[in-house]
Amino acid sequence: MSTARGPRDRRTSRAGSRPTGPARRTSSRPGGRSRAATLPSARQAPVHVRRLITLGVLLVVMALVVAPALSGFLRQRADITALHQEIETEREEIAALETELERWEDDDYVEQQARERLRFVKEGETAFTVIDDTGSDYTETLPGMAPVSDDVIADSPWYGQVWESVKIANEGLPETTEP
Repeated sequence: MSTARGPRDRRTSRAGSRPTGPARRTSSRPGGRSRAATLPSARQAPVHVRRLITLGVLLVVMALVVAPALSGFLRQRADITALHQEIETEREEIAALETELERWEDDDYVEQQARERLRFVKEGETAFTVIDDTGSDYTETLPGMAPVSDDVIADSPWYGQVWESVKIANEGLPETTEP
């Protein structure tokens, strides 16, 4: 017999000493406990399920840690975008004001604005102002309208003038009883 045996030779040589069939082994483990004593009465979850649960818990914890920072970042990005738009609007307004300022440098434009806004005329020109195309002057009292005295207009503020005109609006007109 040879002293160097392969794995097959070992199995065949011990085959007679091992029990065959579905018999349960209760051999001792190195810790001193048997295998049957380490199994709890309830079934343990498979390893992949425990890993999946652990991964889910870790993802939830990471989401709770990252969420405030992410929301702050997104809020700041929105503020920055709004400020960039505001800056662009201000630049456009500045460009428009600079263009208008350049127009005011031109003497012809200044003369045109003085004629339109202030009704200036050159020497020798005659200015005409059309008040109404019907030719009637509305400063006169119309028939059936109570006049407002000049001292009321001169001495009272605008809201006083309005109130006085409301009080005297119906004076001088005959009252009717028909609804």
